[in-house]
Amino acid sequence: MSDSRDALHTETDAATASLADYIADMARELATMAERSELTMLAYFLNLARVEAEAKARELSASDVAEARGRA
Repeated sequence: MSDSRDALHTETDAATASLADYIADMARELATMAERSELTMLAYFLNLARVEAEAKARELSASDVAEARGRA
């Protein structure tokens, strides 16, 4: 890929990682609310969403770091 495509890809990954972090934070708060209201199954699914969002954010952040090292 060209440098401009690499930069766009990195920016897109960074934005997606940021969004995944935000979703993880919101899912954590909602899961806590669900747990306090004894909505056990809902809390479980919200925690699944949180874990998935955290994993995706880490994956995208790691790929950004690896790409930056590859260009250096």
